[in-house]
Amino acid sequence: MILKGIDVKKIIQASLIASTITLVGCATPLIAPDIIANVKKVESPYLKNSSLVEVDIDPKINNREKIDIKVKDSLELALKNSNIFGTDAQHPYKITAQVLVASQAAVSFGNFEGKLGIKYTVFDDKGQQIFQDTINTIAGSDLNPLAPGVARHTRSRARNIALNVNEFVGKLETVLRK
Repeated sequence: MILKGIDVKKIIQASLIASTITLVGCATPLIAPDIIANVKKVESPYLKNSSLVEVDIDPKINNREKIDIKVKDSLELALKNSNIFGTDAQHPYKITAQVLVASQAAVSFGNFEGKLGIKYTVFDDKGQQIFQDTINTIAGSDLNPLAPGVARHTRSRARNIALNVNEFVGKLETVLRK
């Protein structure tokens, strides 16, 4: 059907394709539990204390994607998977994660590689700092390059956060094991 030089069928098809791409991108997980599952798990907790996670992000960083929430969710899942903390919530260890760098390509025909820098500080149940480290990672999407751009962009961010968090939890496990 053509209306005054406009092919309505093509417009409808283009709208359906655009809607599908948007929905597929929105359905992409915001964190990467498949990568977080690779964190080293100990048989029994090193501490009876639980952990409390707080995340802050540099105000100069555009946080439209809720990077701080993704870091918090990823870190909490990695700590749970690692089993290094116990369940005593009355005297938790406090872990602060300060997002210092969170850059990512806005447009990419590949994997939307980005940089992530997080400064982690751990305090014991008495408020004494026991560990601090800044971890910088560079990662991109591991999805098929033909996947929709929004899905690759989201996966790239989630993957970078998961790799950063896993590296931190690995270092923390080493510190607490001693």
